[in-house]
Amino acid sequence: MKHAKARTLTALALALLVSGCSGAKEEEKRAFQVPDSLCGTPVPAALLSPLLPAGGDKLEVKRRHPGMKGALSCDVVVDGTTDLGVDWEWRETGTEPGRIARENPYVKHDTYESEDGRYVYADRGGVIRVVCEPVVEHRKGEAELFARVMVSNEGRSDAQAVKNLLVGYAEALSASAECVQR
Repeated sequence: MKHAKARTLTALALALLVSGCSGAKEEEKRAFQVPDSLCGTPVPAALLSPLLPAGGDKLEVKRRHPGMKGALSCDVVVDGTTDLGVDWEWRETGTEPGRIARENPYVKHDTYESEDGRYVYADRGGVIRVVCEPVVEHRKGEAELFARVMVSNEGRSDAQAVKNLLVGYAEALSASAECVQR
């Protein structure tokens, strides 16, 4: 009797397992290729990928405010929805990254701070001071270049991924014409 009960329970457990698997949603697949640059700045696709949707058909990188001088911003749009934004701009020397991060009242960007105070970040965005070597004189006088990452897709929030993209984007900007040829 005990063996019959055990076999019945085992069969029932297997039936539930099989039926649960057959009804499982298939993993989403991306039909788009993750870009390897943002606003003309090279960024490894591996840094962008964790912050983009797991599925989708079409990805576009769109510039915002294309005629604006001393600043540049882009949105990464998947299937018509903005999922990620990056931008950079020149700010007065001595501006703290946390101050810039708090300018967006809707998203917390300053949960974590680097030891050197160069950047702040959170699960949906961050701000970093870009190191331009040698120090360049900006047309506005004393100024520093800052980059920002904003994750619009709440389902893709990930503080470590934001930090990785923020640091990688800043490194690429430090080698760009914006930083070098002022």
